[in-house]
Amino acid sequence: MEKDKSSDCVYIFRAFITLKDGTRLYARQRGKKAFRIAVSVKRQD
Repeated sequence: MEKDKSSDCVYIFRAFITLKDGTRLYARQRGKKAFRIAVSVKRQD
């Protein structure tokens, strides 16, 4: 499994994503349970 190289991001998992043309792409259509999306997080010191 991949190791997170940047500690300034977290991953969220979604069952679908919406494409630029407005259509929804479901993970099951691609043989997956969910899409992994990296989200940057501001660190508070």
